[in-house]
Amino acid sequence: MEQVLHGHCLCGAVRYQCQGRPLGVSYCYCKTCQLAAGAPVYLGALFARHAVSWQGATTAYRSSPLGLRHFCPACGSTLFYECTDGSQRLEITVATLEQPESLPPDCHEWTDSAIPWFHLDDALPRYPQGGPD
Repeated sequence: MEQVLHGHCLCGAVRYQCQGRPLGVSYCYCKTCQLAAGAPVYLGALFARHAVSWQGATTAYRSSPLGLRHFCPACGSTLFYECTDGSQRLEITVATLEQPESLPPDCHEWTDSAIPWFHLDDALPRYPQGGPD
């Protein structure tokens, strides 16, 4: 049976679902993710674009040449990072899932950008200048 995950923004105006397993789940410490999340770290789950669908309108912002960030226009929740590099991938913000515990992280990415006083003490792989391929 294929896994189906459901999530939504803070106000519920945007609801989404993901089918299947993610390609990866990672903590990201890059400055762009910190700013988008308003937190020292962002936790995202990467899916094939066709595996994610949503109802409700999002507002998109090009945060880098490689992607668009989608937000709820009503409450401002960070929902998705859409890869525009031709890879047809979309990353969902794990904290917006109804059951975020179902997607534990695999690794830490861009750890060279971490705020020095913030550290998660676990045995997951750490990538200072990016993430796993």
